[in-house]
Amino acid sequence: MPTRSGTYRTSSAPRLSPERTGAEAFPFPSRPFHLRHRSASAAWRRPPAPHSTCIWSCGPALRERDGAASVRVLLGRVLVGAILGLQQGLPGQTRVAAHYAAPTGRSDGSGTADHPWDLATALRGGGGQVQPGDTVWLRGGTYSGMWVSTLTGTPSAPIVVRQYPGERATLDGRGTHNDMFVVRGAWAFYWGFELTNSDPRRVSPDRSSSFRPDVVVNNGPHNKYVNLVIHDGGVAFYTYSDASTVEVYGCIIFNNGWQGPDRGHGHGLYLKSDEGPLVARDNVLFNQFGYGVHAYTDAGTGRLRNIRIEGNVAFNNGLMGGDRDADGANVLVGGNQPASGIAVVENLTYFSPGVRGPNLAFGFREIQNVDLVAKGNYAAGGRPVLTVRRWSAPQVADNTLIDDTAGQRLKTAAVYVKPNAYEVGRAYVVVYNWGRTAVVTADLGGVLRAGDRYEIRSVQDLFGPPVSSGTYAGGVIELPMVSRPPPIPVGMSSSQAPPTGPTFDVFVVSRVGR
Repeated sequence: MPTRSGTYRTSSAPRLSPERTGAEAFPFPSRPFHLRHRSASAAWRRPPAPHSTCIWSCGPALRERDGAASVRVLLGRVLVGAILGLQQGLPGQTRVAAHYAAPTGRSDGSGTADHPWDLATALRGGGGQVQPGDTVWLRGGTYSGMWVSTLTGTPSAPIVVRQYPGERATLDGRGTHNDMFVVRGAWAFYWGFELTNSDPRRVSPDRSSSFRPDVVVNNGPHNKYVNLVIHDGGVAFYTYSDASTVEVYGCIIFNNGWQGPDRGHGHGLYLKSDEGPLVARDNVLFNQFGYGVHAYTDAGTGRLRNIRIEGNVAFNNGLMGGDRDADGANVLVGGNQPASGIAVVENLTYFSPGVRGPNLAFGFREIQNVDLVAKGNYAAGGRPVLTVRRWSAPQVADNTLIDDTAGQRLKTAAVYVKPNAYEVGRAYVVVYNWGRTAVVTADLGGVLRAGDRYEIRSVQDLFGPPVSSGTYAGGVIELPMVSRPPPIPVGMSSSQAPPTGPTFDVFVVSRVGR
């Protein structure tokens, strides 16, 4: 029922944790933080750590160690030593290797820091040198071309491909006509680097669905994509439906797609799954030409089964055509085959005032779907804010739905601090600044320790100067809320997406200097 403010909740029932909302159907790890909304702010609460963690079924086992420059696997074996290339694990443990690729690398290199490989050679395994448990570090600079990864680890020793600390590794697919970065291997992490396409062509003369190549294409099982930045491609991330146990986590995805004569094309996450589990968690998706999350399939091209969409932030997707008629929802689940085993929980979405089109859309046309859990989502803007159609067993409860009128009446900010599950000292801060104040505060005590140096940037100016930086003294920090121009898409003189500030913004907190 509508409250006095005009805010709608789909149920007054107590909010349930993901483990109580259908997560038991997903053997893939559920995220270790649960969203709890407070009157003025919200934070992620970390439950007690388990005594042991396995990578693919019990939780995110691969992450940075707090206070040390390393990553680890909680299976009694060090996966990677120091981030500067230390190859020795704990006493008595298996020795693992660090390899290197660089824009100036060569196919006949040795894969060392002094003689790195080119990226294509590294992703093929360096002639057999890259073994399960190894890490391939991507040195800074721009890599040009298209790539296929066949790297294959094991359940206890995945291979990691990661941007070298303190550097910016950018993969640019300009000039390619096929999928840019295709993963055909398994049991691997792809972590922290940037993927883009600097081709300036953004307007198609016809309704082609492949005018601009897809960026990341997953065609293998048991892969994870962590904290990537994907922008200005066609579809940012696509997964083939027969690839099981896949997770996309913490990625920042924006400005993907192109304008056709009919509508905007190109989505943030294009998700299909025959068996699952397929998990999209804690990603930030905005200003695509098409949909933000597009869990969709056509008849005969794959199923929609066992898909979990959790903790994502999606705003102003489908608005690059220059008007307020959205060419895509922030989140769509549904297609031309029945969907089943779907969970959409604790996502945060936003449309600027006046946008016409659904913010959250569950179901597609007249297709009869099976079961859906949609709980704990916070959605603001859109006409309508939420659509639910043709589900046999829907559980739609405890969602906060705010239309344009309600948004004008609200005065108290909603601030969500979301620590990263894989990188200590990293977090997203999501701000609904309903009072349109010049500054809001956020408590970063669950992200940083006193004495940590930090930088904070808006995701809408990700490579620009920080909006705040310094040494953390504990407690709250101030975030400036301004009408920030959205990032300009490659090939365009300005963005057609409306600005979100000072009402809404998303910030990235990064610990620096360790």
